[in-house]
Amino acid sequence: AQWGIEAIGRRDAPGVYVAGRKLASIGLRIRKGCSYHGLALNVAMDLAPFRGINPCGHAGLRVTSLQELGISANLPETAEALLANLLVTLPFDG
Repeated sequence: AQWGIEAIGRRDAPGVYVAGRKLASIGLRIRKGCSYHGLALNVAMDLAPFRGINPCGHAGLRVTSLQELGISANLPETAEALLANLLVTLPFDG
């Protein structure tokens, strides 16, 4: 939102979507009482490999990146912005 992008989530394919294209992936797995989680945000990358697979098992699902959406922030700038927003949403006192 801070870059003027309107994004939504989807229950059928967890992640963050802009205009029907997947911008970020979110994963969670619980195994033997331990939780494993991850977040992948496409910043500036070659998206061509995604055309050869079904992202998240969904045929025809297109993938996008911040760069493709016109955002020029580099990886460190994006990481800093993401961290600041996560700390507001998920407070950490550590």
